Amino acid sequence: MSAARPSDPAVLATAATSSLVLIHDPVSRSVAPDYWEWAADAHQATANAVTALSDERTKTAAGRLAADPADDGAAGELTAALTELLRRPDGEDEAVDALRARAARTESLSRLLVQPGAPDRRATTPDTPDTAALLAALARKPHGGAHPVDAAIVIPFRAPDDATGRVRNLAAVLNALADQSHPRDRYRVVVVESDERPRWREVFADACDAYVFAPDPGRFNKSWTVNVGVVHGARPAELVCVLDGDILVDRDFVSRAVERFGQPGTQAHWPFEDMLFLDAASSAEAVRTRCLDAAPDPGQDRLRGVRLRRPPGGCVWLREDLFTRIGGMDERFCGWGGEDQDFVWRAERYGPMDRHRDPVVHLHHDRAAHRGDDGVPFYEEVERAGFCSWPCDSDFGRLDKNASVATP
Repeated sequence: MSAARPSDPAVLATAATSSLVLIHDPVSRSVAPDYWEWAADAHQATANAVTALSDERTKTAAGRLAADPADDGAAGELTAALTELLRRPDGEDEAVDALRARAARTESLSRLLVQPGAPDRRATTPDTPDTAALLAALARKPHGGAHPVDAAIVIPFRAPDDATGRVRNLAAVLNALADQSHPRDRYRVVVVESDERPRWREVFADACDAYVFAPDPGRFNKSWTVNVGVVHGARPAELVCVLDGDILVDRDFVSRAVERFGQPGTQAHWPFEDMLFLDAASSAEAVRTRCLDAAPDPGQDRLRGVRLRRPPGGCVWLREDLFTRIGGMDERFCGWGGEDQDFVWRAERYGPMDRHRDPVVHLHHDRAAHRGDDGVPFYEEVERAGFCSWPCDSDFGRLDKNASVATP
């Protein structure tokens, strides 16, 4: 096996277990459909190598996991058994050698890695906290002021009437943002709802410092929605955080970010390295732990989910000057996908982007369509014009972009 590929038995065993889960669990694969498709052949080859092993302990655990990909006990047992096998010297067992090579290849090119939950987690899934309970439990009420602040956190949002998961997630995010160690009057939380009408204004307007409605009946345009939030809700603020409405943060999220920008040369950063996308049960547990039990963080190391390695979106911090210098986000992106990658590529052209390892997690919700009826990803509409081609002098964030839609 090449010295340039991972060789640690525990790492390879974890990758092999992850591949078996991904093969049998469409929910885990749906975390990032494109990233899954680009490495699907490697995952399949690794899963095949696992099932080809003759070791009875491995076969039993693999069979349990194939039948129930959410069986954390089976995942732990399989990883332990594979680790033991992979400690054997090269050349001793042909099937183990094949697994070692295939797991190393998968670990080298996949951006998805399943994280089983801790084996001693509670036996029953906690009840999912509802929106009203989460908003009633805000640790500190919004200040609503327009005075200068250290940071403005802009949350783009859309949820149909029946999308209760997305609504619950936003309530949890607002709850976590109300429970911060940074002085509450020194940061502003801006929710921008973009839809044909302000469906959720009555629910969220009093739970944030600024609620902005951006009228648009078409596919959700995250880029334009964020730009509207920066122009009409964030200023004046030295720092801007673009935060998706499903990213649950810890108590020091704001203070840590503000402190980082005090370091010379710092202009932008992702607060995470790999993002943990939780399943439904772990999301309910994380929300209850962080928001209702008032824990300082969601306890991500104990939860089940899929780690997406080095993603470009979800949460990014940057100076407002940098956001404006690059013309904000590219408003030509319409529908899921591509806009975050384009944005950070352009931001990094003008200012360095750092990565950190904060304990943030992505909460589960139904996945939005990322392709049109013709099967073409939405982002290809912009890709043909060229990524990073959005002009820096763009007149971004105009509320009259969709002038044909009346603002209620």
